[in-house]
Amino acid sequence: MAEKRVTIYDVAKAAGVAPSTVSRAFSRPGRVSAATHATVMDAAKALDYRTVAPAAQERGERHHRLGIEVPDLTNPYFAELVSGMQEAAHEQGFLLLLLDTVEDETRERSSLESAINVVDGIVLAGTRLSDATLNHLTKRIPVVVLNRRVAGLDSVTPDFSNGMGQALEHLAENGIRTVTYVSGPVNSWSDGERWRAARVAARQHDLQIQRHGPFAPTTAGGEQAFEELRDSLPHAVVCYNDLVAFGFLISALRAGIRVPGELSVMGHDDIQLSRLVGGGLTTVVSPKRAQGRAAVERLVRRIENPSAHRTPVEGSLPVRLVPRGTTGPREPGR
Repeated sequence: MAEKRVTIYDVAKAAGVAPSTVSRAFSRPGRVSAATHATVMDAAKALDYRTVAPAAQERGERHHRLGIEVPDLTNPYFAELVSGMQEAAHEQGFLLLLLDTVEDETRERSSLESAINVVDGIVLAGTRLSDATLNHLTKRIPVVVLNRRVAGLDSVTPDFSNGMGQALEHLAENGIRTVTYVSGPVNSWSDGERWRAARVAARQHDLQIQRHGPFAPTTAGGEQAFEELRDSLPHAVVCYNDLVAFGFLISALRAGIRVPGELSVMGHDDIQLSRLVGGGLTTVVSPKRAQGRAAVERLVRRIENPSAHRTPVEGSLPVRLVPRGTTGPREPGR
């Protein structure tokens, strides 16, 4: 019978440290204290632990890499999200393998299939795959989902209900009576959640609300939405994200529509560009860096405790509305 190989989990247990600390002691000794490094090396020597090259790793060995799936890295929202993940991954001794699926489900499937054998876990930051597919994936590798809840999986989402509640209350306080929600991708879970929350908030504040879309989550999508609505504009539009809001806003201004006197425009996410357009875009602030950090920290806990049968955690992070120049009181008679 072949002798069982000693793993970093065995070394970690003997040294009384986390597996990620053992990983750093071998791959980045400068990231741990001299005392911790000595403790880990002594434990490894006592157990006759031998490192192996990645190409020769047996199934179950660590790669010290995390897969990060995003649907569109050109969207500043995802760039900030990944930045938070990078910070947390660096602290935990992991590298990131970035998978940009460009809003293409076929590419997402193939990218995940290619990555699954070279990473220790995956964060899905904007997946469009079905719940059944995701549950199958998590049986093969630890997974954390962002901006979506899937039964059986860890997830981290913003508090969409609270965000839309603040948004619709703000519009009502400014004399708005009719609102259109400009929706995003048809298979976006977060889009559905925002629309449901918007309907609830509209009823609470006696607002008439309708949904128009779906549209691409880009400035081009916002421009298309304006062209379709320009002959029957509501008092206000609440857009799926800031990029859609930018496209809608710029098109409205080019058409000579006064914002916010004739039309209020609101986005979602508070990307950095939101402060620079139209006197500043009113938007719902999403905690992007905090969300990215939380996802990586949760995923690493799963990786370091592979045999633990914990109930999946569904985290909801607080959001807040930031009123800026694109919303305000309507002009009399408008």
